[in-house]
Amino acid sequence: LTRSAKTKHQLAQLLEKKFVPADIAQALLDRFTKVGLIDDAAYARAFAHDKRLTRGLSKSAIKRELSQAGVDQELILEAIEPIDSEAELELAIRLVEKRWSSVAKLDRDARYRRLSGYLGRRGFAGSTISSAIHSVASSESAR
Repeated sequence: LTRSAKTKHQLAQLLEKKFVPADIAQALLDRFTKVGLIDDAAYARAFAHDKRLTRGLSKSAIKRELSQAGVDQELILEAIEPIDSEAELELAIRLVEKRWSSVAKLDRDARYRRLSGYLGRRGFAGSTISSAIHSVASSESAR
């Protein structure tokens, strides 16, 4: 817990790997939750915020990763609720703008494939990808 925040599920898995008996592990996890050392809701909010800023992950990618970490679906939905489609598009546009110079010399189709693959790996929907690339391409051609 001192190195990084963990979900209750992740800590349960760690305790299981260390061969801690299930009843003792459950008592520890319940105590950690009671005193506030484990807070899956806070973990989910911080994770969503951090991954959008540092890795540019979409709402769906964050949802998938939190689910894999064992966070309850209700807490996941609360954590990603502030992210609307407009925010998704803005983030996708920023990511395309950052990458634009590295693909600017490619032909139009190759540029689209590279950028759409890049955004797709971050979990963006096809319509968001197309809109973001079109938006940046339009603004670049207007210059």
